[in-house]
Amino acid sequence: MLGLGLLMRLGRQVLAGPVADSGVLPAGYYRHLVLAALEEEDFPGALHYLKWVEDPLLAQIIVFRLRLLASQHRRQQEAIQDLLESGLSPTRREQYETLLAEEARALDLLAEYEAGALVLAAGPWPLRPGKQENE
Repeated sequence: MLGLGLLMRLGRQVLAGPVADSGVLPAGYYRHLVLAALEEEDFPGALHYLKWVEDPLLAQIIVFRLRLLASQHRRQQEAIQDLLESGLSPTRREQYETLLAEEARALDLLAEYEAGALVLAAGPWPLRPGKQENE
């Protein structure tokens, strides 16, 4: 019995990537992958599997999380700009300008992820392999 369980686990690990990317697994499996990616703040991964979940509410949760992160980055960006307006040494100014550029880059990425999530939230959801249009 131990050998059979070990063999099944090995098979799942080997086939997990190719089979998961095919879209043929149950929506609950993809929902689990989306939530795991969201917990790790892996938004590209979450959006990749979201297309097979067919759950607009989950897409809205991702959009909400992205908007929260974007607001946090905007607050950080404002704080850095306030610091730049105060008298700083050239070295410190350069460090803050680098931070400001990184915050802008983060905001651009979050906006891109949000746009992708909104497209998925709006649907129409793609048909899963083997699924009929009127199901």
